[in-house]
Amino acid sequence: MARYDYDRFDYTDRFDMDRREQERMERMIDEARRELDREVRREDPIVRVVNDPTIVLSPKEKAAINNPKVMMTPDRRLVRAGSGASRNVSAGRSPLYPTLTPTKRTRKKTKMDKTMSRCLKQANKQMRKKNGQLRKGKTMADVMRLAHRLCKRS
Repeated sequence: MARYDYDRFDYTDRFDMDRREQERMERMIDEARRELDREVRREDPIVRVVNDPTIVLSPKEKAAINNPKVMMTPDRRLVRAGSGASRNVSAGRSPLYPTLTPTKRTRKKTKMDKTMSRCLKQANKQMRKKNGQLRKGKTMADVMRLAHRLCKRS
């Protein structure tokens, strides 16, 4: 069986290959330089605070640094960590507080929630005995089916 191999240099000019190789090397060098610049810029905020003589902290700010119950807003106001203002700070993921995550938004209440609540009370009243047990042969799934049926009617 005959084997047909081809050399990539048979179909391209050797000069073009050298130029392509040189461009590839230049791209790699540029990427390495960019990565080095990123590393230099990725300075630790604590190192910056300690080494920068223009940053001066008041006694109140110094006390707040190691206090987990206190946070600082972007306009340099100190707030309690559980308050609504602190949630806005944590949503931005400050480099000083990388462990804080944005608070989960709660679901908006709808008209159906109120209707379903009323229908569930009514369905439970119909399906249960006076002592609170479900009637014989009835399950919670039956209660929910009846509640949904009542919701559709109202």
